[in-house]
Amino acid sequence: MKFSLRRQSTGKLYPYIEILSHTMYWGFFRKVHLHHISGVPTDKPVLLAANHPTAFVDPCLLCSYLHPPIYNMTRGDIFRKPFFRKLMEGVNMFPVYRARDGYSGRDRNDEVFDFCVEKLYQRRVVTIYVEGEHHLEKRVRPAHKGIARIAFAAFEQHNLEDLLVIPAGCNYVYGDRPRDEVMVTIGEPILVRDYWGEYQSDPGAAIQRLCNDIERALKTVCFHVENPIDDTLAEQLLELHRSNFPQPALPVVTHHNQRFFHEKAVLERLNALSDDSKRVLQEQADRYFDSLKEHGIIDAALMNPGRAHPAWLLFFAAGLLPFLVGYAGSWPFIRLAKWLADKKVTKREFYSSVRMGAGFLIGTLYYFILLLICCTTLRPQWIALGLSLPALGWFAEMYREAWMRWTSARRAQRCKERDRLLELRGQIDFSWPGV
Repeated sequence: MKFSLRRQSTGKLYPYIEILSHTMYWGFFRKVHLHHISGVPTDKPVLLAANHPTAFVDPCLLCSYLHPPIYNMTRGDIFRKPFFRKLMEGVNMFPVYRARDGYSGRDRNDEVFDFCVEKLYQRRVVTIYVEGEHHLEKRVRPAHKGIARIAFAAFEQHNLEDLLVIPAGCNYVYGDRPRDEVMVTIGEPILVRDYWGEYQSDPGAAIQRLCNDIERALKTVCFHVENPIDDTLAEQLLELHRSNFPQPALPVVTHHNQRFFHEKAVLERLNALSDDSKRVLQEQADRYFDSLKEHGIIDAALMNPGRAHPAWLLFFAAGLLPFLVGYAGSWPFIRLAKWLADKKVTKREFYSSVRMGAGFLIGTLYYFILLLICCTTLRPQWIALGLSLPALGWFAEMYREAWMRWTSARRAQRCKERDRLLELRGQIDFSWPGV
């Protein structure tokens, strides 16, 4: 039987999930920084060339914060089970069948390519994760040729003069834990028509040139450490930079914040250093971070003594009761989501996706049941409590993090070796990008 995508990617769940996902991100992420998201037009055919640090968090972020409905290519083995197939189709996801996932035969992926071309003809946005696999390293891998083949096929069949390839980067502080920070950045478009002349004379060369240009464009919107040997040093420098320029807790979602570009400048300066300079810098950073670990202190606490101000005690006293209610109310489903992720996930790249998805599904059902129970009392105060429990759960997390920042800063302030630690930090010879 010929494989068909005709009834797939229905998008029936897309509007509802898009609305609910914003609430989910407020709970799962500490900060969401958005850059140039208006750069994806609503009236043109677009191939969104994205990186892929996590399994499903990246597609969810792009679908939630970019305005046009997006069709996401994802690995075909997810579609084997009927429940997950219907769920994926409902949020505009469609499969790509790879040999390494156990599939053979080209007819399936020929159909996938035709599906993408049809959506582009309808002036939709189709996301291709061009690296071909998900990974948490802060590094852009070469773009696979599939996106270029789809682009040229769509141009050839429908003469899409305004067909664009637009780079999209999802960059995380960690990528494998809750209460993370993410930076979503949209880059400048690439016009496919600029490559059409070369494609007519030498298709292979045009495909390779477009892929190379997509890779370069993706590096402008993604963190990129050239040498894997420098990964540890890169993380240390980024931690130091974040301590120099701390972000306020609110708002959770920011637009036009320069956080991504400042951190990317740190990595670019690291990439430009000589091997000898990197070796010296690594020794200095290791000496400092080993000393921090020895004294049970983190860099952010050492560099931000204002976090230990006694005025915070007023906030902790005033917010204690709502914290306790919110923490008790959210603890069961948060622990269950963590248990499921810890038990089921073996690869780091899947952890945040499973934990966020499980927390979202279980939490939605859990809070709905609690609301029904509160409503059965017919008492206004209990109904109000049931309605406010999600907000109280979010406040409890903010309260807990504020308490941890305060206690860490107090510990750093009281450390007898504080001056020596600051001296070691000052010896790290690196020119920091400014704000």
